[in-house]
Amino acid sequence: MLKSVTGRFRDKSTAKQFEFEFYCDCCGKAISTPVLEFINGFADDGHITAAEAEARDILYAFEHRNAYERANIEARYELDRCEICGDMVCQDCSVFTEENGHTACCKCIKNKK
Repeated sequence: MLKSVTGRFRDKSTAKQFEFEFYCDCCGKAISTPVLEFINGFADDGHITAAEAEARDILYAFEHRNAYERANIEARYELDRCEICGDMVCQDCSVFTEENGHTACCKCIKNKK
């Protein structure tokens, strides 16, 4: 499985959909990614066989992994990498410093002063 783009993330997936939140490494702001439906699920009317349940679990695990990888990539579009510490930070924490032409996070800027 792909490593999370941020140091912390939350899997909010249910049996019917996949949803993930990634948190800014600087301030902790939640970055939500689009919700994806579990399209290969069987209708669960309570009367599925053990083989159908096993097949559904395998399909779910496969789609969950793919949804997580897609969400991880989507989160990168909302975040910037601090060129000083390497953390992934939200737009609010990303600061462009003219003195050295780098993007830095607000924690690194504060520590530099």
